[in-house]
Amino acid sequence: MPIADRVELKHNFFALNDQDFLNVHIATEDDIEAIISIEKLCYSGQTPWNRSALLHEIRYNKNAFYIVVTDDQTPVAFLGTWFVSEEAHITNIATIPAYESKGIATFLINELKRIALAEEIKTISLEVRVSNQRAQSLYRKMEFENGRIKKGYYINDHEDALEMAMMLGK
Repeated sequence: MPIADRVELKHNFFALNDQDFLNVHIATEDDIEAIISIEKLCYSGQTPWNRSALLHEIRYNKNAFYIVVTDDQTPVAFLGTWFVSEEAHITNIATIPAYESKGIATFLINELKRIALAEEIKTISLEVRVSNQRAQSLYRKMEFENGRIKKGYYINDHEDALEMAMMLGK
């Protein structure tokens, strides 16, 4: 059974404050345009994962699932991940600028961590731009540790990536 069909979110909402709540759900094909709109707002109009790649991920990749966060009908954040062997790899995580620093990325990673533990995953990994100190700081606060540098990892500008990983169940 595909991972997206068997995972369940603990919460289908995220509280921004005492009065405002965001909707949270596992992505379906209907969410592809929402994910693309988030990418464009976060990556200077670029889409690191295009429509066909996202469609393949959601429709055919049995090891992948995406979590999408919306404010009413406005897409504000998402996390994509692959579960392979004993590792959950975050393929992408993004929050639109107007919703940054509100705890949404932390919420998404904690939700992934909870699901990963239930699936007996031992490690959560990701790559982050070496220039993205803000994201690296968040990941370190969440117990990710630095790994190796991947030279020229990002296709559009050849920036290096830093591998980071969190060991679970220690």
